[in-house]
Amino acid sequence: MSPLLEARGLTKRYGATVALDSVDFQIDAGITGLLGPNGAGKSTAIKLFLGLIKPTSGSAEVMGVKSYESVEVRSRLGYMPEHDCLPSSVTASEFLTHMAQVSGLPPSHARTRAADVLRHVGLDEQRYRSIGEYSTGMQQRVKLAQALVHDPMIVLLDEPTTGLDPGGREEMLDLIRRTGREFGISIVLSSHLMGDVESTCDQIIVLDGGHVVEEGAISQFTQE
Repeated sequence: MSPLLEARGLTKRYGATVALDSVDFQIDAGITGLLGPNGAGKSTAIKLFLGLIKPTSGSAEVMGVKSYESVEVRSRLGYMPEHDCLPSSVTASEFLTHMAQVSGLPPSHARTRAADVLRHVGLDEQRYRSIGEYSTGMQQRVKLAQALVHDPMIVLLDEPTTGLDPGGREEMLDLIRRTGREFGISIVLSSHLMGDVESTCDQIIVLDGGHVVEEGAISQFTQE
């Protein structure tokens, strides 16, 4: 069985800066942690798999296909960006329904799916409030919900606990674990926090300075 995501000789340069330097790794079903300090190349790798940018050389394939060459493959992916990206003046219900329709769901199915996903992330009672009124933790949940609303095969989460206090961080990580378990969606969790990856992931890929420095089952990294 081929991997869900595979990097082969993957290189990305921005001018003189090398963000990824001929890396090779693959990601299979389950929850995989992409761990490394800021500037390690994690966000660049995610954008390459999403097809948002093209590699300088090598390839980033999704189920054997280069994502920037296939709209169909991109539709199987969900993405939770690190940066703020939510419209503040619409309700979560409106936003999720719109995102589901953009992904090709018919209006009635989109509304039902939006309600189901908002219930899953714990925003059912708050779904008719404007997103601009939400706390940071609630906004992070909306970002996760929009990554899930079109029922993707894989979701890529870029620093999903950014801005959260310890309690909010643990709630988000529990939600990510339940998403993998209950929805059967494979997840790539990008983080600079070993604790987040250790408590959530099955597999781990460690990036530093644009290179893969370690990879394997999470149990290898947590044994004394």
